Amino acid sequence: MSDPEATIYKQILLFVLDCLNRVYPSPLQVRTLYRVVIGLFNNYSKSLMNKDIAFLKQKGYIEYVDSKIDSDPEFMDKCVGLTAKGKEIAMRIQTDPALEI
Repeated sequence: MSDPEATIYKQILLFVLDCLNRVYPSPLQVRTLYRVVIGLFNNYSKSLMNKDIAFLKQKGYIEYVDSKIDSDPEFMDKCVGLTAKGKEIAMRIQTDPALEI
């Protein structure tokens, strides 16, 4: 991945965290989050959203809240929310070298 591509990728991940931080502690539906992201990054795809959500979830920054209410919706209908660790990253209290620009 070239430097400009890496920078854009990091900007998208930080933007997703920022969007979730704005509504914290409420979650957002992945579909809504996707629509907001493509407003700024129009080449963004649903498959990239799937990968980015998986990455942020594996890092412990977000979680699916649907599992807490015993449902199993399709990916775009799932709801995600920030974890406490994710809020610290979104607010720049903590840093993650993988997300530094």
